[in-house]
Amino acid sequence: MNTAVWIVIAVVVVLLIVAIALALTRKQQAAKRVEAERIREKAAERTTEVDERQALADESAAKARRAQADAEAKAAEARRLNLQAETHLGDAATSRDELDAEYERANKIDPDVKRNAQPDAAVKRNAQPGAVGEASVEGTHDARHAQVNPADTERDAERRRP
Repeated sequence: MNTAVWIVIAVVVVLLIVAIALALTRKQQAAKRVEAERIREKAAERTTEVDERQALADESAAKARRAQADAEAKAAEARRLNLQAETHLGDAATSRDELDAEYERANKIDPDVKRNAQPDAAVKRNAQPGAVGEASVEGTHDARHAQVNPADTERDAERRRP
């Protein structure tokens, strides 16, 4: 055989090899395209799930912000009420001092009240018109006021509650 035939056979073999390689490459690319499409479809299915999770997370964050705002508002209200309570306690103490002064003044004027050598406001408050002997001092502030006005005792007890 002559060399020209061998050259033609070699060229045909090379062309066959190139054609087979191209066919295999195209087949692999087609398979990769199919795989990529399958992955995209799965991702699209999960997109809905991820969007739902994101919506749930956003909703939870909004609820947390609302709860935080409510807590801050309640804390501000508690501070306001504490200040108001302190003001009322101060007013009550001032009123109590004024009331004690009135009782003391009444006891000084009343001729039936015996006085100790060293006057005690609680003794003077407990002094009853027409009483014989010294007025007694009982152990607590509330007990001394119980004889004067039972409503005062209730207010004092409420003031001491936490």
